[in-house]
Amino acid sequence: MNRVLFLLGLLLAFALPACSSGSSGPAPEVTPDDPVPDPVPGPVPDPDPDPDPDPDPDPLPVVNLGDPRPDLTADQLAAFQRGREVFLKRFKPSEGMGPLYNATSCKSCHSAPVPGGGSDLYRNFYVAQYGNEFFASNLPGLPSPVVPAFGSVSNPEFTLEGGRRSMPDNVGIFEVMADQRNAIPMFGVGLFELISDTTILANSDPDDANGDGISGRANSDGAGLGRLGSKAQSNNIELFTRAPLFNQMGITTLPFLGTGATVSAGHTAFIAQASGNPNDPTTDFDAVPDPEMAASDLGDLIAFSRFLAPPQKKGFNEAAVRGEVEFANIGCVKCHIPALESSQGPVEAYTDLLIHDMGPELAGKVSFGVPQASATDPDTTEAEWRTAPLWGVSHIGPWMHDGRASSLDEAIRMHGGEAQAIRDAYIALPETARFEILEFLRHL
Repeated sequence: MNRVLFLLGLLLAFALPACSSGSSGPAPEVTPDDPVPDPVPGPVPDPDPDPDPDPDPDPLPVVNLGDPRPDLTADQLAAFQRGREVFLKRFKPSEGMGPLYNATSCKSCHSAPVPGGGSDLYRNFYVAQYGNEFFASNLPGLPSPVVPAFGSVSNPEFTLEGGRRSMPDNVGIFEVMADQRNAIPMFGVGLFELISDTTILANSDPDDANGDGISGRANSDGAGLGRLGSKAQSNNIELFTRAPLFNQMGITTLPFLGTGATVSAGHTAFIAQASGNPNDPTTDFDAVPDPEMAASDLGDLIAFSRFLAPPQKKGFNEAAVRGEVEFANIGCVKCHIPALESSQGPVEAYTDLLIHDMGPELAGKVSFGVPQASATDPDTTEAEWRTAPLWGVSHIGPWMHDGRASSLDEAIRMHGGEAQAIRDAYIALPETARFEILEFLRHL
């Protein structure tokens, strides 16, 4: 219990700065009649300071993929390290895994190139629903749109050697609508919780008011404005941790902070309905009592996800410098915004955390979230995808939401819809300029 209370305080202390717009209150007014405080004792100034800066300053500390953020306190670092062990743990049915599952550990899907990363193509999973334009339901017996590859709804007693499940083409008179997903890298995602709703909404243009053909809009999970997920459908790390624990592994949990983890609460007036309750426990029907993960382990797992360091840029060579300019010139930065302000400084992820219609070739069939109202887009999000962060993008292939692109060049060429004009501009560039843009991306 003491460890849980400690983790609650640790995670609340980290999340509180994000629940405001990032600005502080006005400084107290000082009048001429106020007494002047005595100077604070300090070191005696150097009478002969070196007028020149260090000609060979120490380089920034090297942060490798999968490392913790370098600014953590000792307690945060300890929680991160414990959470990493939970992340790597391979769960067994006797520990609550299943009865429906796609993976036996978090690392199963987030291992490329290191724990916390993305996944190879063979690790793709399906999301599916059935219905029509007026309603959509999860497949019979499933608690979410995620389709488990293994286990049984009718027989909770199963083994890891059980056969792979098949997905029906129809449920009654309704067609089953299904999409594939490739796991999303988690590096630096905790910093998205520090970006306020106000900052995100400042870049949204759901009605394309400026006429540039780009109508990015915010999405929501019903509890708060989304930041995480391929459709920006999840508001915070706790929700984004508990959902796959249950949907991908069958591990049940109680809420850790629940609504207390919601980022920028109160700034989501456009939300018309709720699609989830962060205070709800997850439960299943196997023989292991719920919850199947201790609150202390869940808190540590949240800490691991929250405190993973963002990818560190490489020093730009001349080609990368030119590529950065060309990347901006053809309009990529309209969606891949280089940095968003947060309560702890700029987050240089090259995303706007909004969703965009990427054209019919990339459109899916399953909608997630409650999107911002738009005069140009529907009330559902099948065709829209979150602007993928580009930090570390060269390390995390395959690319696109389902891993269909085998190279960065191929991924760019697949952009359509709101990004079609920019894609066409890229294709029209001389080969050297395209190479330089790719070189820029490889240095992020």
